[in-house]
Amino acid sequence: MSSNANNFLTIPAKKPFDVNLSTPIKNFIKATFGDKEDYSASIDGFNSLRAEALLRSNYKDDCSKLLRYYDQLNAIEYKLPITENQIRIYFKWQDAFVSGGSLFGGKQKTNGSWKLAYEKACVLFNIGHAYSELALAQNLSIDEQMKAASRYFQLSSGVYSFLKDYVNANSLSDLSVDFEPAVLASISWVMLAQAAEVIYMKSANFTDEVAAQVAAHAADCYKEAYTSAKTESAKKVIPENHVNIMFVKHLLFQSRTEYHAGNQAQADRKYGLKVARYERGKDFADQAISKCTIAAFTPTLRTNQDEIAKAAAAARKDNDFVYHERLPDPKTLETILAKPIAKPLPVTFPIMPDFKDLFASLVPIALNNAFAAFSSKRAEIMNTEVNRIREATNVLNAFLASMNLPAAIEDSGGRQIPPSVSEKSNEIKRQGGINTLDKMINDLPESLQRNKEILDEAIRMLDDEERGDTELRNQFKERWTRTTSPQLTAPLREEAKKYMDIIQNAINADKIVQEKFRMNRDAIVLLSKQTHEIADELPAATAAGALRDSFVVRELHRLMDSVAAIKAEREVIESELKNTDSDGIRARLIAAFQQGNHNDENSAVVHEIEAIYTPLRQQVSESLSKQEQLVENIRRANQQFQNEKQGNASTEMREEMLKNLARAYDAYQELLNNLKEGTKFYNDLTPLLLKFQNKVSDFVFARKTEKEDLMKDIQRGIVGGNPAPPPTTTQQSANNPYASSVAPTYPPSQQPSAPATDGVPPTTAPDGSALPYPNSYMQPFFPMPPGYNPYNPFSNMTASPYPMGGASQYPQQGYGVEKPQPGGKKK
Repeated sequence: MSSNANNFLTIPAKKPFDVNLSTPIKNFIKATFGDKEDYSASIDGFNSLRAEALLRSNYKDDCSKLLRYYDQLNAIEYKLPITENQIRIYFKWQDAFVSGGSLFGGKQKTNGSWKLAYEKACVLFNIGHAYSELALAQNLSIDEQMKAASRYFQLSSGVYSFLKDYVNANSLSDLSVDFEPAVLASISWVMLAQAAEVIYMKSANFTDEVAAQVAAHAADCYKEAYTSAKTESAKKVIPENHVNIMFVKHLLFQSRTEYHAGNQAQADRKYGLKVARYERGKDFADQAISKCTIAAFTPTLRTNQDEIAKAAAAARKDNDFVYHERLPDPKTLETILAKPIAKPLPVTFPIMPDFKDLFASLVPIALNNAFAAFSSKRAEIMNTEVNRIREATNVLNAFLASMNLPAAIEDSGGRQIPPSVSEKSNEIKRQGGINTLDKMINDLPESLQRNKEILDEAIRMLDDEERGDTELRNQFKERWTRTTSPQLTAPLREEAKKYMDIIQNAINADKIVQEKFRMNRDAIVLLSKQTHEIADELPAATAAGALRDSFVVRELHRLMDSVAAIKAEREVIESELKNTDSDGIRARLIAAFQQGNHNDENSAVVHEIEAIYTPLRQQVSESLSKQEQLVENIRRANQQFQNEKQGNASTEMREEMLKNLARAYDAYQELLNNLKEGTKFYNDLTPLLLKFQNKVSDFVFARKTEKEDLMKDIQRGIVGGNPAPPPTTTQQSANNPYASSVAPTYPPSQQPSAPATDGVPPTTAPDGSALPYPNSYMQPFFPMPPGYNPYNPFSNMTASPYPMGGASQYPQQGYGVEKPQPGGKKK
């Protein structure tokens, strides 16, 4: 703090170091949100705004850019996860105060953190400083400027009161001596006291009763400031001469309170009370003179002492010779109740009424998480329901094939093949026949290997980085102060494990597909031939024309039509399950979040999922129920059909071969579908794995840069004979992400209180929703490329081993290591 001619105290500013915000934020946005919109201008504008707002000497004329920068920080908190393992930006600041209680007895300490909350807290501290500078820049002989000065002091008090709670809520008090709760409480009370003092300067315009109350308010505020400043942690920080000013001003305004109370007693014709008030005021004035250690403040105190002493002497003389009233006991005098005419003005967001968010169109992280959660949940439901449909259809196909339907009721005997078999053969040939399946099944191992190699390389880079960090930590012991690799790479390791699980599921799925292909290949080869070639390989049989017009055959034809109808309905249902209105869903989720539902993304997602899929689920259930009745009717009709038929060995062989061809056709359709989805699965997985590999590469490069700089610092320390540096703020303990390097903070119940602002609680956003910090950043759902569903109709499998879902983007870790070097140079 520093004082001026009026002995007002101003708060020194924290010194910021330059940092490049652009590169890590650009990398993150590109990796997370893609290239749909170019935010380069906004990011560069944000970077420039920080430099213009912070890297200046004073704010006596204007602090609008500083306020605008804080508004921008507040606006991006939901949108950009600026943390050590996400968007890596190292914010470095120099303390405003010198630990030791003197501005000249030492050097301010430099601290840093990867937390966005730390940057916000430092900016808030400087906003409080800027308001105090603006207050002191006013000409107090002009009424309008006097009002402005009082308002600026009240704004400053509100900022420091808010900051005290914000620091506690975000566990920042260990990062700077400026953030000690007692220090911030004392500063807030000082600013409020000075606001009351400015108002008191207009006391000539007040009645003595009001003037006494205003003076009492100033005295109370200075007392609170002094009490907080004398606590164990604060007295090591706040200069002793300024603590003295707080105490002396408390005594000064107590004397002014009693002086105005004496004047009021004169107006009320209470002459004995008048004498008691003046004499009590003189005692406070005398104490102020005796306690003051600031020579420049003494003339003001003596003027006050002389005025009250003369008034006291005159009052006693008048009472002794004229009024002869009994003097009340000073201990029984009523305390003058303060009139809290000055109040800390609450911090509201945005601070600037005309603030415009540079990233207004950027989707908030919570909303992006909701999109990812919806995609994941949608994929889960779609996969489950599509599997139910396909498994039921496979069961139905297998059931019909076992009865040689519909071929059995179409077969006219001889060498001709049934029309249904001919249609199936033509369909297979139209789709490429056995050659298509051969090529696709042979391509699977190559696609799998490509993806495995990408993931293996990413894991190798993580392992190498961690191994190197561990070796250096063992070598340099306590000198190696940066955060351990396992702490930072936990999200990356988790992501890698999920990709490994996906690839393992894909390997298992490939085996199912390949086995089904092996079992049905011969029959598929036959169906891929020309019609006459198929007929040549079919055993001849006697005609069943006598039954062609029978009731049971007509009934089986009707039931086969019902089978075709159910399959057509299922194609429509499956199409609707896969093709939901993504744009409409996005719009509705955005609307839900705009209504303030930032913290309940799950309920918004569940609501959308239920609205879309409840009717479709019901349709699937109804289709399965229809199939149960249809299968029973087919079984009964086919039994009657078999009883009426007269067969022989040749006929049985023909029927068995027709059954195999029917099964092969169903297997072909399923395999073709599986392999198309499998090919797409591997093709979609490749860019996701490449992005993951790039993310790991960025992180490893950032850590390498950080390692090299730390090595240089250690080597300089060794050459210069300096002791090992204390643990930095990036060392994390088991319970606290930052090891304590300053005096411990008070428990919440013992912390010095700051003036209440009645503003927005610091642990909530302006809309009342919880701030995302300091809690660990929540990752959105894991990306899963569309997958395929290799069925085995004879198993109990109800869910595809391949994930089926949208390729949502996972937040990218480790972009940039913008950690300034000593002297302000950034890394």
